[in-house]
Amino acid sequence: MIQVIYGAKGTGKTKVIVEHANNYAREAKGVVVYIDRTNHRLHDLHRNIRLVDASSYDLKSQHDILSFIKGMLAANFDIEQIYIDGVTRLLDCNISELKELYTGMEVISREHNVNFVITASGAREELPPFIEKYVD
Repeated sequence: MIQVIYGAKGTGKTKVIVEHANNYAREAKGVVVYIDRTNHRLHDLHRNIRLVDASSYDLKSQHDILSFIKGMLAANFDIEQIYIDGVTRLLDCNISELKELYTGMEVISREHNVNFVITASGAREELPPFIEKYVD
C-alpha cells in the first residue's frame, strides 16, 4: 500500500507524516523506517523508528532510492512501514517526474508486504494521474 500526504508547500505535511509515523510505531510489530534528507527529525520521532538520513547515501535518482529500499528490505525482513518525507526535495525534481519511483514502490509493496507513506508538495490541479490514486 502507498499513501501520499499531498498539499501545497507549507501546509504541515511533515507534521502530519511525523505524527502518523509516531502513532504507527507505538503499535508496530515490525520495523518502521523514516527516510528524510537530514537527521533533523531525530528528536521528533518515536524511539522505535529508524531514521535514515538520505544525504549520507548519495541518493540522486529514483533508481537509487528504489535500490536503497530493496537493500534495506534484503537486510531486514521485518520492515513493515517506510515513510519518505519530501522525495522531490531529496531528488531536486518535480512531482510529475516520479512515475518510475511510484511504480517501483508499488511493486516493492506488493512483493515484500511493506507499506509506504510519502509527502509530496504541489497544487491540487498539478497532481499527476499516477499519484492521484494514493492521495487521501
